[in-house]
Amino acid sequence: MRILQVCAVDFTAFHLLRPLGMALRAAGHEVAFCCSPGEGLDRLEREGFEVYRIPVSRSWNLARHAVSLARMRRLMKRGRFDLVHTHTPVAGLLGRIAARLARVPLVVYTAHGFYFHEGMRPPVRAVMRAIERFGASLSDLVFVQSAEDLREAAETRIAPADRLVHIGNGVDPDIFDPARSAAAGEAVRGELGLGGGPLVGFTGRIVREKGAVEFARAAGIVARRFPGARFVMVGAPLPSDRDGCLAEIARLRDGEGLGERLVLTGYHRDVPAILSILDVFAMPSWREGMPRSLLEAMAASLPVVATDIRGCREEVVDGETGILVPPRDAQALAGAIIRLLEDPAAARRMGEAGRSRAIGVFDERGVTRLQVERIEALRDARPPRDPGTASRSVS
Repeated sequence: MRILQVCAVDFTAFHLLRPLGMALRAAGHEVAFCCSPGEGLDRLEREGFEVYRIPVSRSWNLARHAVSLARMRRLMKRGRFDLVHTHTPVAGLLGRIAARLARVPLVVYTAHGFYFHEGMRPPVRAVMRAIERFGASLSDLVFVQSAEDLREAAETRIAPADRLVHIGNGVDPDIFDPARSAAAGEAVRGELGLGGGPLVGFTGRIVREKGAVEFARAAGIVARRFPGARFVMVGAPLPSDRDGCLAEIARLRDGEGLGERLVLTGYHRDVPAILSILDVFAMPSWREGMPRSLLEAMAASLPVVATDIRGCREEVVDGETGILVPPRDAQALAGAIIRLLEDPAAARRMGEAGRSRAIGVFDERGVTRLQVERIEALRDARPPRDPGTASRSVS
């Protein structure tokens, strides 16, 4: 089959969808990626994947969405794809509409986390559910990463039960084995000037909904108990993220007297190396689907502190592999971090239990294998048209 993977940004395409693309290619399928241009898409192209650069806005700009939709439809019509697989809220909806307009035989969507969540105002949540219901009506299959999302999708009739498939999320535990990254980790420690004190880390987009501000506030509290501690924030806002979070964190760093103890690395390619030198990992998100960064930390044998929200509580066993705290509560976040730093033996046991759980429950090979199997079963139930020759020219 010729399969087109559609998402909004190149970071998602390379870091989250690449394992599925490689598994589909290994199974004999032709795989292409379509998203906004960027380094991640360039790297996929260098690995031999077809790529199509169509900007997808993550805003509510309907004019931009109309342009993206028209270009996607044109690509899908000319490309003679047998299946379009869409991801992320905006690209997921636009891609499914374009696929139906282009008469693509099969359409699949992955809900990496439904946009509606428990903290959302009821009227807004109802609108978001209606949008998801419409998108699902255009889909032959809906993959759902979170078990909570699956239950809610079934209860609120987002899609019929026979079109909903729980796939979970996963990482490659070998890549994040801390023993494998020990030497690189020590090099990073020196490069970033982290010293030998306790290290607490965060990885992800530096935006409010990821709890980045709460992490910085908690760092100030923890630093008063552990003056030698360092706090490492790995990541950066996307170009489309404009919530002023990074500037507020810089102000907090000065206001809390953290100075060089709060290290902002920006985007860093060697996340396994950084995780290998941390003592505690924190992810204080307000909203998640099934967060991959949390699984990466667990695979790196780290005790984790995460918010008690959808996805996180599915991955973390509270008190066994980490600690769950309320969202938007820097004091509770700091308290959990301090608890782990004060009891290294318990923290080590949680880290070891987390890695065992990541290996046993969240190995990405099982996640990709299930998707390949269900996609091929969908094809066998409704054979696609004969493959044609794709045009790479999209204007």
